[in-house]
Parts: sequence; C-alpha cells; structure tokens
Amino acid sequence: MRILKYILLLLLLFSIAFLVFVVTQKGDYKIVRSKEIKIEKDIVFNFVTDSSSYQDWSPWKSDEANFKNIKITPNDSLTQNIFISEIKNESLMQFQKTNNGVLITWELNGKLNFNLKLLCVLKGGVDYVIGNKLEEGLENIDTYLVKELKTYNIKINGLVTKHMTNYIQQIDTCNAADFQKVSKAMLQNMLSFVEKNDIEILGLPFITYESVKPNNKEIIFAMCVPVEEEILTTPGSEISGGHFDEFLAVKTTLTGDYSHRKEAWNKAKNYARKNKLNEDTNGKFIEVYKTSLPKERKPSKWITELYLPVKKKTFTPKPKTETTQENLESTTETNISTKQTEK
Repeated sequence: MRILKYILLLLLLFSIAFLVFVVTQKGDYKIVRSKEIKIEKDIVFNFVTDSSSYQDWSPWKSDEANFKNIKITPNDSLTQNIFISEIKNESLMQFQKTNNGVLITWELNGKLNFNLKLLCVLKGGVDYVIGNKLEEGLENIDTYLVKELKTYNIKINGLVTKHMTNYIQQIDTCNAADFQKVSKAMLQNMLSFVEKNDIEILGLPFITYESVKPNNKEIIFAMCVPVEEEILTTPGSEISGGHFDEFLAVKTTLTGDYSHRKEAWNKAKNYARKNKLNEDTNGKFIEVYKTSLPKERKPSKWITELYLPVKKKTFTPKPKTETTQENLESTTETNISTKQTEK
C-alpha cells in the first residue's frame, strides 16, 4: 500500500513537472514553408486571394480558424491575420514567378497557447505542428489547381432546340482574366435578389453573351435566372427582365473548370462549320451552370452546358438557261454557215 502511494506521488510530481515544462516553453514562433505550383502565376494568385476559396485549400477546418485579409498586393503578396483558437497569427504569402509556374512562400508567426505548446512538446516541436499545417495548405493549393483544373471533358451533343425563356438578369463587363471571380459574385447577388423578393425560379442559372469571340480581352455578359413570366423592374435597377425566343443551337457539355470554356466554344464552332450550320450572330450565346458552386466545390465535377445559336445554311439553285427564239435562230444560222464552209 505504501509503495502504491509512492508511485502515485511520483506520478503527481512528474505530471506537475511536465506541466511546468510545457508552460515555460517559448510562446512565440515563426515558421516558413515554400512550394512550387506548376500553373500560371495569376491563376494561383487569384485563387488564393479569393476569400470564397479558403475552404478549398485551408489546412484548418472552418470552425478552427478565421482568415482576415489585411493587404493584397496584386500578383505579388497576401497579408492576413489568421485567428487559430481565437489567437491572432500573422500570415504572409509571397508569389514569385518561375519557369514552370509560381513559387509560393508562406510565413506564419504568432503565439502559442497552452494546448498548442502541449501539442508541440508531444510532436517534437512547433516546426512540426505549425510547419506541417503550412505544408498541408500548400499541398491543397497544388492539388486543387493542378489536378482539379486540368481534369476536364468536352462533349458535343449536337443540334438542339433551345426553348423560349423568360428570365431576370444582371449585366456587367469585365476583363477575361477576372470573369470567373466577377460572375461568381454576380450569381450570389442574383440568388440573394430572388430570395429577398420571393421570386420562383424555373430552372438553373445561366449566362448570356452578345457574342463569343475567344480573342476578346473584355467580356460583356448577363447573369440570368429563369422565371415564369417576364418581370419589369424600376429604371436604374441593376436587375432587369429579359426574354429570348426559341432557336436552334449546337449544344456542348463541358465537365470541368470554366477555364476550358474557350476550347469548348471553339469545338462548338468547328462542329457548326463541318455540319454546314451558320452561326447566328443575332442570337443568344448561352452557358447553363448545371452543376457548380456552392453545391459542388471540386471544379473537375462542374458541368456547364453551352448553346451556340445557329441557322441551317440555305442554297439558292442556279437559274436554268432559257432557250429563247433568238438563241434558236442564232444557233441555226451558225450551223448553216458551218456547213457552207465545209462544202
């Protein structure tokens, strides 16, 4: 019994000593990790700095950490405060162009609470605990951008009839490089408008273009949601009503990220030319978001239907040469003259 008491006392003393050791560990830290992402620098930068994409690459769960942007230097760096377990940590991400893509250098510094100190002691130091988190985040970025964005498929469905549709729309213009970010924000704004005004949607959101020219750096488009009846809005409202009549279209299905839209439209145009279909420049060029955010986070599983407005080519037959009395007389005279010459 006395031996058992000594053992318990020793365990108590050891526990106290261990706790004292944990508490007295250095509270400040600074960890740096780097990784090369083999994709264009601007794509990586736009993805990482888009607050709606944090959940796609953050190494912390949404209830574990909170990100707050402090400063964004275009195509160069991102400064943030990251609150982990309610403790502020200062984060700096720098983006440097390389021959193969971009090098991301992620620096994180802050203070450790008791739980993190304990975890660091058990796992061999702060460099392993925080460092592993940074490596996980960088790996998530690489997986999302390189593997997810490069996995796609384009299928030509052929000639279809696109039926008459009423819709409400928000029209905007942006650079081609900013299209995904701008259109995503517009979609959320449109859905909020629909919910606020208790408007019933009859189908999936879609985008219309006045034209689709792959070389254009500027895109004029409208974010739309289909409704039962054409809606009239007050003058000056950013939301307006729209309508298109039934038309023929080449339907193409893109499974994958929107960055492959250009290739999908080009294949649709090539199909039209090969099948003797004229592109209807006065028609509506439409993209329907069949599967997209926020329902599906992985770009490789996004499904977008493209509709290229076309008209069937018409051929006007060449007029037949009429045999007139004058032509007959001329022909007869020529034949007689020829015979006389032969004599």
